[in-house]
Amino acid sequence: MTTDQPQQTPPTQTSFEVAMAQLETTIGDLEDGSLGLEDSMRRFETGVGLLRLCYGILERAEQRIEILTGFDEQGRPELEPFDGTATV
Repeated sequence: MTTDQPQQTPPTQTSFEVAMAQLETTIGDLEDGSLGLEDSMRRFETGVGLLRLCYGILERAEQRIEILTGFDEQGRPELEPFDGTATV
């Protein structure tokens, strides 16, 4: 990426897969070693934003997980909310 190309900014409403693909591209560009210092810093900042976005998406998904705790008398699954504090 050169200085005349637009800066990639992490979108706030994007899918996890799109954000990960952008993050992988950003990492590849940084590892390539062909960017100047200013471009590298901009790409690094973009990468940090994408990483935060991915972590946020994963955290929200984790909070939506329900744990199967058993079955009631009619054979329906009994669910309870996932407690994410145990995994932190």
